[in-house]
Amino acid sequence: MLFHRIKNRLVKKEAKVLPFIGQRKISDTEDHDIFIIGFPKSGNTWMQHIISHLYYHLNGNQSRSIINMIVPDVYANSHYLRLSDVAFFKSHDLPKPHHKKVIYIVRDGRDALLSYYHMQKNRSHDVQLKDFFSKEAKLFPSLWHEHVEAWTENPNNANILYIKYEDLIYKNHETIKTIGQFINASNLSQDFINYVSEETSFDSMRNVEKHDNAWKESKKKSKIKEGAFFVRKGKVGEYATDVPEELIQHFNSFSKKALLQFDYTE
Repeated sequence: MLFHRIKNRLVKKEAKVLPFIGQRKISDTEDHDIFIIGFPKSGNTWMQHIISHLYYHLNGNQSRSIINMIVPDVYANSHYLRLSDVAFFKSHDLPKPHHKKVIYIVRDGRDALLSYYHMQKNRSHDVQLKDFFSKEAKLFPSLWHEHVEAWTENPNNANILYIKYEDLIYKNHETIKTIGQFINASNLSQDFINYVSEETSFDSMRNVEKHDNAWKESKKKSKIKEGAFFVRKGKVGEYATDVPEELIQHFNSFSKKALLQFDYTE
């Protein structure tokens, strides 16, 4: 019954949906499956929404529960429903051998860490900005520069599409089309790209977060403060005004290589 409810939320004419394949352990993946990976607060949730709309052609009545079922979080689920030949997964992992095909989303580490800090504050954790911008920081899954460098080194020779968060902001339609080509989406007409862009805008995602019961339950389990949003502002360069200069300079000193790899200025 659950699968049929999901299927009814899709635009059947274009969506790549196969007959129900079944439930599998979250670790049971195929070589052609696609992993959405990035350092925390780099746009992973945004990419979840984009993939869900691009590949499965969701209508405007999507919910967080549907998004999470289509692109399950590897940390939040012990099992998943295999809805099509290709399955998608959301992760923050460092490279692993089973990551054969990857969309790696990278965001300026200074903005990502600022957002990471706000998320932890919204969970009532006793943290300070310096806890995130230090080389001695204890962050999951690693320090930002370690994550970026590991994925650009690509030790397992994965097929990787590198997407910059900032390109999703400033070149949204073009970047969505690039993602669609990588995942072999069935319709990349300009009208459809426009639709995906509208449905996955920050206003749209925040509206879903504000009203969707699945979002409310998820935030409750994560102990996120009442009134706080998981999907925040999505701004570029906010760190320049919100992070003390000495912390920025310290971060730049040990993250220079990773910053320059993606043309982030020091």
